[in-house]
Amino acid sequence: MRVLLATHLYPPRHTAGVEVFASVTGAHVAAAGHEVIVVTTEKDIAQPDLSTREREHGGLRVIEVINNLFAQTFEETWRRPAMDRVLAGVLDDVRPDVVHVHHLLYLSAGLLDLCKGRGIPVVMTIHDFWLGCARFGQLLHPDGSRCAHVDVKRCGTCLPSFKWRQSDLERRVARGISAVKSVTGLDVSGPIRRMAAGGRPAPSEGWAPPSEEEAARFEAQVASRLEDLVPTLRRCVDRVLLPARFMVPWFEELGLDPARLHVETTGVDWDGARCHPRVERGAGEPVRVLFLGSLVPHKAPHLLLEAWGKLPEALRGAARLRVLGPDQHNAGYVDGLRQAAEPLGVTVGGALGREEVRAEMARTDVLVTPSQWTEIRPLVMLEAFAAGARVVATDLGGMAELLADGLPGSLFEEGDVEGLRAALAAELEMARDAPSSDAAATSAANTVSSPGPTPRFRAWSEVGASLIEHYDRAVRGDRAPIG
Repeated sequence: MRVLLATHLYPPRHTAGVEVFASVTGAHVAAAGHEVIVVTTEKDIAQPDLSTREREHGGLRVIEVINNLFAQTFEETWRRPAMDRVLAGVLDDVRPDVVHVHHLLYLSAGLLDLCKGRGIPVVMTIHDFWLGCARFGQLLHPDGSRCAHVDVKRCGTCLPSFKWRQSDLERRVARGISAVKSVTGLDVSGPIRRMAAGGRPAPSEGWAPPSEEEAARFEAQVASRLEDLVPTLRRCVDRVLLPARFMVPWFEELGLDPARLHVETTGVDWDGARCHPRVERGAGEPVRVLFLGSLVPHKAPHLLLEAWGKLPEALRGAARLRVLGPDQHNAGYVDGLRQAAEPLGVTVGGALGREEVRAEMARTDVLVTPSQWTEIRPLVMLEAFAAGARVVATDLGGMAELLADGLPGSLFEEGDVEGLRAALAAELEMARDAPSSDAAATSAANTVSSPGPTPRFRAWSEVGASLIEHYDRAVRGDRAPIG
């Protein structure tokens, strides 16, 4: 079987949850004897917009479409005819038996229509809420509040502050850089990006509502987006896979066909964890606490620092906190984190590679995931679990579901600094009073030193095998669930 994976971004430059899921499962599908090709996007202002290039990653052929965010209209953020023409060429080149869509952001919903027109079955994993929320699918309003449902009127007040395209100046600069490279071979995009970042003011903490006219205009566009995307999925996608159970009613309410929804959870990197044996904490050594994720407000490392500062000094002194993750997205916010961390003796560092993540998890006692958005099924929590660490997390979505499924740790209420402080204190006291291996195993149904994969915490190889079954059923037109 020839499988085309379609995703907005792909490793090695991008290593968030969607990218890891797509690359890891794609490798397992290929290892089972199937041909796997990837189509993805990359922003590269030194290259012509919508040009393509190829590379290899992990043994898979990767076709990159350059998307420099030159959309002229808001509609082009989800359906872009010029991108459709490129994707049509990819389909004609690859001639897949099945297409597995992981994300349409930066691509185009037209890909689904192209597959339907060619009789190519489509399996789609929905990794976030982008289908209903145009602001990166995070269900977060710029006023700081969380959205439980899609309310187009509320969306109208949100999206005017969302930077969904490059400005005319940015477009002209990008075209100039591309022209310089095509003539001279010299890529000047790096220095220009660094100069621009250095002169960029820190983002404002405040949010001002848009005018009624602007809000009404975006409200209408959001309604149009939903009226396009939801019927397109119903018409063109054979099997919709959801990584967490709590997502099912949300997408049923949005209008997807319940008969085509299948829960297909993410995997656990048991093999990777075993390659990095747990580094046990010696008697009297500090309890090792870790935040690992993008250093952006909705991941809420600031909340962790605030709670950490409220711990009793003796308890905090017997522990060590490290805050690590990609730090290039919001320079002003990261500067604020570093200023808050310094008097607390907290390390704030940048992104880690895959092997560095595994090594860091092997010497972690407690992972903290204080996200203020509805995380689906955070891979970072599963990696900590596989390494034998406990988890403190927000009581939302997939974070709460993972602990309900048996991840050892504790939950606190969203945004509650005092609740997070109390959860941290309890975890630190437990870890301090027991050897690190015993503390990690407390309440655990599944650690590296004990059972291994279970039905709710499968290995990635099992997820890959399940995906092959979904592909096979899609090709046969069988909509029945697996198992």
